Amino acid sequence: MKTQTRNLLSSLAIILITCLFFASCVEKQLEEIIEQQDEEKTMDTVEPSQPEEPVTALPGLPADVAGYTQWLKLNAEPIPPAPGGDPHNGTKNVYVNKTREDIAPNGEQQFPYPDGSIVIKEAYRPGKDYVGLIAIMRKKAGVDPDHNDWEFTEYLRDAPDAAFSLKFQGGICWGCHARVEDIDYVFTELE
Repeated sequence: MKTQTRNLLSSLAIILITCLFFASCVEKQLEEIIEQQDEEKTMDTVEPSQPEEPVTALPGLPADVAGYTQWLKLNAEPIPPAPGGDPHNGTKNVYVNKTREDIAPNGEQQFPYPDGSIVIKEAYRPGKDYVGLIAIMRKKAGVDPDHNDWEFTEYLRDAPDAAFSLKFQGGICWGCHARVEDIDYVFTELE
């Protein structure tokens, strides 16, 4: 009788161990299935990525300003022409190649702009429906220490399909920009 009891207990132990083994395998398989379903759900909600077209600068403009309209826009609304005209006559938008965190880390714009900053002002000339002016400020260490190392260029075009051509650069821009030295020579502040 002792032998039969031992055999029965041994058989029960083997059955119990086998059941536990299978239960843990089933549990692991269930976890893998749930993970796979979660991944499939995530894949279903993510849009397939489209190959990005290379960004090129508008004809006649330097390559480093390609895609500037995707940069951080400083003004919330287009800036209307100044009464009586201004050197950048037209409705304007101003962009910078930095992030909001780069130039306003605490929520308020910090000056001066970091080295490597590029500020673009585009202008739609009065009565025109295309950008006719691109003014560029580039901050390059050592370029002009007397004016916080800003370099100025301005490009114009007369038609929407025409290439821009360089019209002004350097010192001609300082007459106006010197008035806003306290905000690093850039008229438009981050809104």
